[in-house]
Amino acid sequence: MPFTTIVPRIRLRNARAWAPRGPVRWFIALAALVAAFLVRLALQEELGPRFPLVTFTVATLFIHFFYGLGPALLVALGGLPIAVYVFVPPYFELDLPDAEDLFLILYYTSSTALFMVLIQYLRRAQYQSVLLAEIAESRQLMLMDSEADRAALEAEVQSRDY
Repeated sequence: MPFTTIVPRIRLRNARAWAPRGPVRWFIALAALVAAFLVRLALQEELGPRFPLVTFTVATLFIHFFYGLGPALLVALGGLPIAVYVFVPPYFELDLPDAEDLFLILYYTSSTALFMVLIQYLRRAQYQSVLLAEIAESRQLMLMDSEADRAALEAEVQSRDY
């Protein structure tokens, strides 16, 4: 079975390690959650009850693209109850959700999850391509070093023959 350039022969186990590590990304995620809330609150007069989760979706996707899956889940799961409580009528009340609210929640979770899966797939593929390029470069350097050693050895053998 021939391999193409699309499917590399090397299976990289750490392709999911593309996101930065450390506690700073969690603080940035919380800041993005607060910023999404403040932006949506500023747009409340223009938007009213329409698009209560749009700023939280954008914040989730931004955080996921730059800081990984964990902080993005924090923003997504934190933004949903905040938006439903503050931006869905009746405002600042917790009632049983009606069919429209359930559709809104389902739409938000499914579309955000779809975008997150796509971002995760693309970032892993990007990271894997960087790793494969580094592997190819190191193999080329080893091959050039081996070729230089072979040429030096061949020159030494030829100098002994004469």
